[in-house]
Amino acid sequence: MALSPTSWLLLSLLAATPAPGTCEERARIAEAGGLLHCYQPPALTNATNGTAFRATLLPLLRSLPSTAARTGFASLHSAARGERAFARGLCFGNSTAPSECARCLSAAAGNLTAGCGATSLRAGIWSDRCFVGYADTNTTSPREDAFRARVLLPGNDAVPRSVASTKSFYYAHQHDVLVAMAKDVARRAAANISGPRMLATAEETNSNSAVSRTVHVLAQCGRDRTAADCVRCLKDSVQAVHWDLDAARGDGGVAAAVVGFDCYLRFEVSTAVGDNYATNREFS
Repeated sequence: MALSPTSWLLLSLLAATPAPGTCEERARIAEAGGLLHCYQPPALTNATNGTAFRATLLPLLRSLPSTAARTGFASLHSAARGERAFARGLCFGNSTAPSECARCLSAAAGNLTAGCGATSLRAGIWSDRCFVGYADTNTTSPREDAFRARVLLPGNDAVPRSVASTKSFYYAHQHDVLVAMAKDVARRAAANISGPRMLATAEETNSNSAVSRTVHVLAQCGRDRTAADCVRCLKDSVQAVHWDLDAARGDGGVAAAVVGFDCYLRFEVSTAVGDNYATNREFS
């Protein structure tokens, strides 16, 4: 059964694991919730103590929620006191109510500035429903471009060992099949990205007499990025579409996302085992 539009919205952040190529400098789970990544500040002097940058940045972050609420995205910049600041906010999915989007961005912005201190010139936070990032330039740095993290989403509690042991053949047999299927659907979603919404979805159901597998994918970028840059970012994220066997749900599926500074890729995998599963284990 297809997910409703609101089902694409994330409900909570349960875990985060580094994806290949991730810069792990200061990525962590914020105390208030969400995945926080702060880049180390440059060497500071009395003339560059971060105060001027922060004074330029904070008004942007205060304006970001109301500016982004209607469309789900905003990119703001300001120059003052010899400092430039850029702030971006993105609400995930295509059906977030403006009030919900504004609340999410407001909370994320507060957690971001509190969590990264007064001197970091580049930082980002991915909360349950949105992303907020800031920098001293509008150009994505190579380290930001390379950053990816996988996060497990609600409904993805690890399989109890008693269940995992009784169905060990099922999970071992299915895992690689499900991962490959999820990556294929994610590639199709990434290829369908176009302006101005910079959002695409894809899904696939593969059924036989033993098991039915379904994958839903949401691919999204900030609207200030070109379609070509968005597709490239998402294709890199596809390489991180994976999950540990121990993180699979009781049905062998998963709900997770690959997050980056310029793109967001959510994938949800589910399976349903038929009555004749026990007598038909050689399905592909």
